[in-house]
Amino acid sequence: MTGTFKAFNDWIVLGRPGYAGKKKKLRRKELEEKFGSGNWKILHLVNNKLHTREEALEFYENSYFHYFKDAPEILEWLVTYAKDVYDTAPSNVESGFDYSIQETEAVHLHDIAIRRSLRRLEKKFQGDVLLEIRGEDSEGFILSTSQVPFHQPALILKPQLKGWWNKNSIESFWQSNKVLLVKNDTLVNMSQQMIGVVLRKDIRMGKGKFSVQTAHAIVGLLSEKGLKWDFKNNPIEIWTVKSEEALLGINRQIQKLKINSSLIRDAGKTQLDPGTKTAVGIGPINEAIFENVMNSFSASPQEVGKRSYRALKNLILFKL
Repeated sequence: MTGTFKAFNDWIVLGRPGYAGKKKKLRRKELEEKFGSGNWKILHLVNNKLHTREEALEFYENSYFHYFKDAPEILEWLVTYAKDVYDTAPSNVESGFDYSIQETEAVHLHDIAIRRSLRRLEKKFQGDVLLEIRGEDSEGFILSTSQVPFHQPALILKPQLKGWWNKNSIESFWQSNKVLLVKNDTLVNMSQQMIGVVLRKDIRMGKGKFSVQTAHAIVGLLSEKGLKWDFKNNPIEIWTVKSEEALLGINRQIQKLKINSSLIRDAGKTQLDPGTKTAVGIGPINEAIFENVMNSFSASPQEVGKRSYRALKNLILFKL
């Protein structure tokens, strides 16, 4: 099964890295070594738009703001009981309202988001307890990002990633909408050549017919153009589309890229009307270029080979 391959100009979303935890440094090191400095980045994808961490923190913080606004009893308890809040260490209070001030090895954000939300609500701490908001045993656990609901749950990417957080929580948004992007040119340079066949799903074809159309596409692609292919070490990838329009769109795009293609029209002897366009053979073609074209027409993989750019040891990329 393939992963995500969603294009944003010159950048490609490869998938969702999820929660890093103690592997954060290992992940960063691996990504630097694999893709090179400046060739990858992690952003948040919200409503099909990419956001920097600073922009994503606005969604994060707004959830606390709306939570306190809708739960005045919790807000009143917090400001009368606590003199401030912290996450990773009491020294977190030194960050004040500034997300960029990170004095501990582990990043802390929700303490800052809470302070900023109180300021927006024109509230100040009046208590005498430095309140820890962290795991289940912490006194302020009710205010953890794993517990506080995200104020716009429809914006959380589906399926929501699972972890130590509740569904529809702030943390679910933060982890589920985090995406890894890599420069398209970097992926192209890392990729191998491949052969692909795209077939239509919107017409009735049994397994036998499906296989025959696949074979026709391969024969038309290789034999007529005098190409040779090592099928043993480089198997064919099979993808499907939901309409003739998508099939023809893929064929046009491949021809525009000046890459070999073979459009198959059925003879009409069994199951289909004569001239029905059933499949397109493509290649040899660069793997990354192929995936980019397939994504553009919402094609789905039936069989897909391993990609070198997806081989990562310290993180699993979840699909969108």
